[in-house]
Amino acid sequence: MKRRGVVFKLFAITALFFLLFYAIIMLGQLLFFEKFYQHKKMADLEKKLLAFEQQYAQKQWDDTRMDREIALFITRYKTQLAILTPEGHMKRETPFRITIRENDGHFVKISLSLIHPSERENLLNANLMRGDWIEVEGLFEEGTNDFFYPVVIKKEGAQDIGSLKGVEELELDRISGQITDLLLPDPNHLNLRQGMLWLALDEWFPLSEAHESKLNNGQSVIEEWTEPWTGMRLLVAIQPVMKEGRVNELIMAITSLQQISEANDALQLFYMYIGIGGCALILLLSLIFSKIVAKPLLSLNRIALRMARLDFSVKSPIRSQDEFGSLSDSLNGLSEKLDTTLQELQQANRQLREDMEHKQRIEQMQKEFVSNASHELKTPLSIVRGFAEGLKDGVGESKRERYLDVILDETGKMEALVRDMLELTKLESGTIKLRKSSFWVSELMEEIVDKLSHHLNGKQLKVVTVTANEPVVHADQEKIEQVIFNILVNAIRYAVPGSEITVRIEDEEGRVRMSIENEGDGIPPDQLEHIWERFYRAERSRNRKTGGTGLGLAIVKHILELHESKYGVVNTQKGVMFYFIL
Repeated sequence: MKRRGVVFKLFAITALFFLLFYAIIMLGQLLFFEKFYQHKKMADLEKKLLAFEQQYAQKQWDDTRMDREIALFITRYKTQLAILTPEGHMKRETPFRITIRENDGHFVKISLSLIHPSERENLLNANLMRGDWIEVEGLFEEGTNDFFYPVVIKKEGAQDIGSLKGVEELELDRISGQITDLLLPDPNHLNLRQGMLWLALDEWFPLSEAHESKLNNGQSVIEEWTEPWTGMRLLVAIQPVMKEGRVNELIMAITSLQQISEANDALQLFYMYIGIGGCALILLLSLIFSKIVAKPLLSLNRIALRMARLDFSVKSPIRSQDEFGSLSDSLNGLSEKLDTTLQELQQANRQLREDMEHKQRIEQMQKEFVSNASHELKTPLSIVRGFAEGLKDGVGESKRERYLDVILDETGKMEALVRDMLELTKLESGTIKLRKSSFWVSELMEEIVDKLSHHLNGKQLKVVTVTANEPVVHADQEKIEQVIFNILVNAIRYAVPGSEITVRIEDEEGRVRMSIENEGDGIPPDQLEHIWERFYRAERSRNRKTGGTGLGLAIVKHILELHESKYGVVNTQKGVMFYFIL
């Protein structure tokens, strides 16, 4: 059976994913959006009504402030609001009104609660202001001459504004006067007319036992209600205002859910229309996406197959700034590395042979070290043994003192050799910790020359120290003293009797450069790099009178390397010069 290609797999997975995602969104919208939105609106209304009730209960508002707070609530939350008695009698309803003063000084409040929404725009566009003179035709509230429901409002020099539909056939009252106060609805206020509150009051009051019990416990009542005449879906909320543990007043709010249903119905129809087109678009985009993703993968796969046949000459042409580009660069890098790996293996084989040869040289050096150490210890031990036997055999009293001096001298040499071997072993182990401090090298040099004055006088040597802008050095003073001591002893040992040893201490870019030069035979050039090795001597005869332990310069080397110092030895016209930089 033919294998499915990566393009097909990507297409199928992508299309399935997007179709599933699209279906989930549609189902969620169609099945749960209305309930979710209604639940959210109920929670928001309950929260806002509770906040209004707390402000209303805590603050003593006058009539003007009360009207404005109610108007602000209605406008901001697009709902209707009224304050009721516990029995459901209206105490305050919509605050939107115009107050006029008639010629006789009588004040009349003109309610705007029944103005039809279609006429509200004319009312707002009239730009009514305090001081304007208007004429109003309408009906007085039953039993009072202070509250008026307008049918037609006329402003001087303007067309009719505002009307109450369906009452033109009634006998209307006519009043006129100057505006003294007005509170108009917001232009964007599209709520139901306040008349819905009266319908809700007739339906809800008297309260049921369940509602009354809940309100008496200080809890709000919020439920969906369908207005019986028009079938309009509404949300009704009642919040109790408690005083001394009893319900003192009720705050009732009503808002429409009709827009939610209408919007949800429109969405259902909309999704039905775009469903087929959306699925076709998803399939097309999935195909394009799969081809875009699979193309570089197929190219990289062909390159990998050629590399599997050890053809490392092929290079991937993909240079995009993404994961494919990164993979392409990795394959190109892998090709280059594999091409050089075979050569590196051959080189590794050669290196292995060199390492084996180096190991053999190390073993040889170890053998030489044991041999050299044995040789250095054998001669003084033989001397000590011979002179000790002479003392045992009872040599003459005149020779006895000389024999003891020889034994002490040889044991001293053996002690120095063992001490140097131990010091070199510690330096090579890497366990030495430097204790650095600041000091002057020239002062340290004077102390060392004073200690070696006996050796200098023995060969009639003179030490000449030359300093130039000497800076303070920061190093381990004890170790540097050992370095200078060993180099100076080596210079004294091989210097021509009666000559000078020149010591120069100079500044070299903020560092100290010290050199010690003696007059004598030079070191063969082929041996210059070997003099730092243990037991190595340029003088191959290993004369016991002129040679030391053979470890002094090896110790110098390790101390200077611990200080990360540059050091060396060169032949000069006069002799040999050792130098180091700190």
